[in-house]
Amino acid sequence: MFRADIPRWRQLADLIRDRIASGEYQPRQPIPSEHELVQETGLSRSTIQKAMRALMDEGTLYAVQGLGRFPAEPKDEA
Repeated sequence: MFRADIPRWRQLADLIRDRIASGEYQPRQPIPSEHELVQETGLSRSTIQKAMRALMDEGTLYAVQGLGRFPAEPKDEA
């Protein structure tokens, strides 16, 4: 599933971005939990956390305490 020449956290971040772009992950709907992503991908929790942190830093995701992480609303392109 993952290539050896690209950091896995970066590949996971790309995968989540792709799922948001395709509409699989919708705004106001939580993305899968860290536990679910560990189960799906086989990656370590720290790798998943690094990808989540990168996506949050760039504004692709946001977190709500106790509810999870959500895709940000699409930005209007003028």
